[in-house]
Amino acid sequence: MENPVLRSLEIIESQISEKLTVEHIAGSVHFSKFHYQRLFRETVGESVMEYVTKRKLTLAGRELLETNAAVTDVAIKFGYDSREGFSRSFKAYMGVTPGEYRKYSLTAIEKKTVKERGKMTYSKSTDKIIRELNDFIVKARETANHARKEGEPFRSVIADRTDNLANRVQAALERITAIAERPDEITNRFAILQILTDSAFESNLLAFNVGLTVSRAQPTQDSDLMREKFYALAVAAHLKADKVTEFFNELSALIFEDIKKSYDDKIRQVVQVAKSATASVSGYDNIKNELTHFATRLEQIPFDEKTALRLDDCVFQLNIISFAADMDITHNPQDKEMFAKLAEFKDALTDAVEFVDALPKGVATVKEYTPQQHMQNCAFQGNILLFYTRGEVEKMNNAGALDDDNNRAAAAVCDKINCAIQLANNAADATAVSQNYFHAADEMNRLADVLGLCGNPIKFLATEMKRLAERV
Repeated sequence: MENPVLRSLEIIESQISEKLTVEHIAGSVHFSKFHYQRLFRETVGESVMEYVTKRKLTLAGRELLETNAAVTDVAIKFGYDSREGFSRSFKAYMGVTPGEYRKYSLTAIEKKTVKERGKMTYSKSTDKIIRELNDFIVKARETANHARKEGEPFRSVIADRTDNLANRVQAALERITAIAERPDEITNRFAILQILTDSAFESNLLAFNVGLTVSRAQPTQDSDLMREKFYALAVAAHLKADKVTEFFNELSALIFEDIKKSYDDKIRQVVQVAKSATASVSGYDNIKNELTHFATRLEQIPFDEKTALRLDDCVFQLNIISFAADMDITHNPQDKEMFAKLAEFKDALTDAVEFVDALPKGVATVKEYTPQQHMQNCAFQGNILLFYTRGEVEKMNNAGALDDDNNRAAAAVCDKINCAIQLANNAADATAVSQNYFHAADEMNRLADVLGLCGNPIKFLATEMKRLAERV
């Protein structure tokens, strides 16, 4: 008999452009509203109207990408009274406005008409990831467009790098959409998270280079605005990376729980077959006792130790018991039927081994950021600032802007930064590392004050150095 909820999904699909209500859908499959809502949530994993809304928005998104229809027309087609209400609902679901979605050909949250319950659950986490990253891609594209408005060569370079950053995140999204349909694709999450971590770093580097370049010239309203936009993009990149990591951990936990439940079911089935095989044996106490102990040991293996290797050992032990039984049958052929259930036991155990072998690897949550990694990261960032500081000193020397005293002061600054880097690399006390970075920033500011207007890039680098000292 056909599941009434699945039948109702077909009805929803055929009437998706209309203003659907729970009462109407429930009545179409001859259920009361209350009973239908409960059954729908149990089957699909969300409420009826949540599903209907998401399905409408998925189809509306496809319409935006595949046609030139006005946003208002798309809204009306899918039962919305106004463009504003449609846009609010669309952004809440897709993470971006309908206009942004169409303009940048963003990734859809594919709400299928029928899904397995588990995949519906997994899709909730991937939906969150897609929303966050769609929003970031729009921010990156808009920031690149702003940078490209003016004609200076450096703006074009910055804009191109920002667009490339958005392209990499968009490519990662294509891998994310596969996870809801194939949960074993969760093994890709480390590669995806690496892309997002790299993107956060790249965003910081973009913001830093914009700030440094702008500091070399007389500030203008537009240059200040561009700097603010790139700093905002860097902040967004870090927030998105953190959120996506959280959602991936949530998804991994869901998958792990499903795996544990499925595996426990497999083991219960194996133990049941083992007990049945044991009960059928009589007159062979050594085999009967060994089978009894075997089933007990199998039940007591902790879940995290139920690896394919450990189960392979169980198969090996069962082969020994089966071999002993086979040898006994050669002497007593009439007992062959009594030992027939040993083959069933072996088949069930082998099936459990194959199940474990097929499991996705690496479903544990992402490891926490350790203090040692933090210090190494602070050393790495210090190296970047040292590189740019030396570059600015070299530029000023080439322009004849530094006398001997200023050169000595600049060398002392570089030595102080290098000292902080070495302390951080050696995982020294955070206070000592932070103090050295603060002292370097103070000396950089003093040097910048002496140099006047041409010292603005050094002053900018001093500000970044103070930020690093605070992060330590």
